[in-house]
Amino acid sequence: MRLPGLAMLAALLAGPAAAQTPVTVEGLDRGLVNMGLMAGHAFQCLPEADRPAAQQALLAFNSILIAQMGANAAFRFSSSFGAGSSHDVDRQFCERSLADWRKLLQDHNLNR
Repeated sequence: MRLPGLAMLAALLAGPAAAQTPVTVEGLDRGLVNMGLMAGHAFQCLPEADRPAAQQALLAFNSILIAQMGANAAFRFSSSFGAGSSHDVDRQFCERSLADWRKLLQDHNLNR
């Protein structure tokens, strides 16, 4: 799970709007929070047997954040993940949540 640089990470976190507007620190922060919340919700929706592998992938992604963007960015993502994974999940949204998460991982080659 490697990213070729900060530009790729910025595009990932900023989303489609990055093509139209410059990436800002606030936009990256918001992207990290949203991605952490999404990851936390998706993690809760995973079957128990799939959670260890997902946890390893999330830890690897957090390491990339530390290397590319620093500890503050990694903390923002991981604390948002904690928030997203600490509340009760409405199971009717799990299929969509998991599909969105898997698409994000696939689109940005984070599923290795």
